[in-house]
Amino acid sequence: MTEIKCTIIQDILPLYVDEVVSQDTKEMVEEHLKHCEKCQLEYQQMKHEMCIPEENKVTLFKRINKKWRKKKIIVSGVSAFITALILLGVFEYVFHYETVIPYSEDIVKIENNEDKILFAHYFGKSYASVSITHPMLLEIDGEKKNISFIYYNKTIADSPTRQLINNGKARNEQDFIFEFPEAKEIDAVYYAEYDVEKIVANKDSWNNILKNAVLIWEKKQ
Repeated sequence: MTEIKCTIIQDILPLYVDEVVSQDTKEMVEEHLKHCEKCQLEYQQMKHEMCIPEENKVTLFKRINKKWRKKKIIVSGVSAFITALILLGVFEYVFHYETVIPYSEDIVKIENNEDKILFAHYFGKSYASVSITHPMLLEIDGEKKNISFIYYNKTIADSPTRQLINNGKARNEQDFIFEFPEAKEIDAVYYAEYDVEKIVANKDSWNNILKNAVLIWEKKQ
C-alpha cells in the first residue's frame, strides 16, 4: 500500500474529526494514525479543541450568564444613580434656585406705624424669601442718609407667575417687619439686588448698587 504523506492526512483530519469523510477515507486516516505519532498528536489536539465536553459547555454558559447578570446590575445601579442626580438637580432648581422679583409699586410697599416701626407689604401671590440690609450711611445728593436695601426672591415653586405648590393662594406672611434696633434710624428704603460676598471682596460697592436702586420709601421730614 502506498504510504500517505502526513500533510495530506493533516488536511483531512478536521473532516475526520467531524465525521464527514467517506468510509474509505476514514480507514485510510485510521491506518495512518496507527503508525504516525506526529499525526496522532495533531489529531488529539484537534479533537480536544473541536470537541468541548457537555459539562464544560454548561460551565461556560453559566459563566457567561453570571457575567451578563453582573453587568446588568452595574448598568442598572449606574442608571439609578444618574436618575437620582437628575431628580435632585430638578428639585434643587425648582425649590431652591432663587431669582429676584422685579420691583413694582403694585407688589411692594413700605409703611411705618405710629411707633415708627417699618413694615414691608408684599401684594404678590407668593415669594420665596426677602433680603434686607441694616441701615448704612451713604451720600445722596450731597446729603448723608441712613439707607436700607431690600428685595424679594422667587423660585419656580414659589413664584408670582407659577404657583406649583399653593395653587395660586397667597402666602400668610405678607408683611415683613424691620425688627432690628436700627430700623427707626432708616431715612430711606431702596429696592435693589445686592451680593454681600462681592461687596466684601471689593468686586462691588453699596454706592454702585444705589445707582441702579429704586426709592420705595423715604422718611417724612
